[in-house]
Amino acid sequence: MRVDDQFDYERMVADYPLTFEAWDAFVRELLVEEWIAAYRVMSTWTTEVLEIAQGALVFLFDAAPTLSPVNDPRGNDRVVAVWGHSFSAARRRDRARLARFLPNPSSWSRAQLDRGHLVAHAAGGGLDLNLFPQAASLNRGRSAQGRVWRKMEAHLARNPGTPLFVRPIYTGPSWRPAALDYGLFIGDRLWNERFVNDV
Repeated sequence: MRVDDQFDYERMVADYPLTFEAWDAFVRELLVEEWIAAYRVMSTWTTEVLEIAQGALVFLFDAAPTLSPVNDPRGNDRVVAVWGHSFSAARRRDRARLARFLPNPSSWSRAQLDRGHLVAHAAGGGLDLNLFPQAASLNRGRSAQGRVWRKMEAHLARNPGTPLFVRPIYTGPSWRPAALDYGLFIGDRLWNERFVNDV
């Protein structure tokens, strides 16, 4: 799949029609199958997409490389999409656990990458499935796109319960996405952005 391939989320929202209460049904009925089908086109292996609930968030996660009997070396386990609602972080970020989970931060810094969160910690996102290699300029708001990314994260943190989705888009076998679709449902409209995860 090319990074310029996009879903017409606005049309899907208009056709549904979408409400706050119908968010989960909207995602399940219109987006999940489309996301998985598009992800399978991106992958060079037979996928094994699992649905994993974590609090108010649901992750679609491809565990095929690990679950393969031959531990398929062609790619990494990775998130297909996450959706749900933002919520207030229950506790402070576990920095020690983060350091153990993804060691050697200097190698990431040299590559201009951060250990980014698909859903910000302040908006209820955790570690593990929620982590991905993110361009530092995007994660830290040091670019035009980065400032929009941070604005969306801030809105989720200030407004617990906001419906959201994040969909990574891959162009190779690694777990570092080339781009991400990010959507927030606010009032009666979808705020949807495409972010390029390039250093």
